[in-house]
Amino acid sequence: MAMRPQASSKGTPTTDRVKHIFSTIAPEYDRFNKLSSFGIDRSWRRRAVKLARLRRTTEVLDLAAGTGDLTMALATQGAPARILSTDFVPEMLEVGREKAAAYEGDTRIEFQVVDAQDLPFADERFDVVTIAFGVRNLSDRAANFREVHRVLKSGGRYVILEFSRPPFGLFRALYHFYLRTVIPFLGGRLTGEREAFEYLNESILQFPGQVALAGELHRVGFAEVRWHNLTFGIVAVHVAVK
Repeated sequence: MAMRPQASSKGTPTTDRVKHIFSTIAPEYDRFNKLSSFGIDRSWRRRAVKLARLRRTTEVLDLAAGTGDLTMALATQGAPARILSTDFVPEMLEVGREKAAAYEGDTRIEFQVVDAQDLPFADERFDVVTIAFGVRNLSDRAANFREVHRVLKSGGRYVILEFSRPPFGLFRALYHFYLRTVIPFLGGRLTGEREAFEYLNESILQFPGQVALAGELHRVGFAEVRWHNLTFGIVAVHVAVK
């Protein structure tokens, strides 16, 4: 039986810890993502956009949008009517605003500082809610899942793109070695904040696997939950339907 990595407090998300980390590394966050994923992160976002099944009339809420990479992928590839791009770290959203300023498509893109665990929106407000690499940074996932279920219209989709657990033992061991060694080294060299990237890799190691995450979504009331493994299960896209 494969053993799950032992939990460490280094990877436990708290509001203060997450805000400090992401406000500090915001200027270099995109460059780190590109280098650490060898550019594959773009294909992950493309798959998430495809699974969102956007239409011209779709209203999208993008949570923990960070520097706006998924927001812009949704706009350019999915072309919905409107995207509300949100995060609770203003420094990250500022980078996203700069990207949106160069956008020339028809989708209306707006930005708002929002806590994904306490959404200031009316019930059944959005057709689709998305989040990329943000769920594991929430101190209360269940609160987020309940809030998303509340603000989604009936039949709406919650699309979660997140690091996950490769199912193959040897590849998983190599991946975990990469997380514990290369990620802190690379992140530290780019930003001078090695400790921030030690948190990020620990948060990945402590995050629930595909089946467990699907169970959490079912428990808050989502009627259907499916997931799609990408790059041998390094990441997964969960799609939960209300």
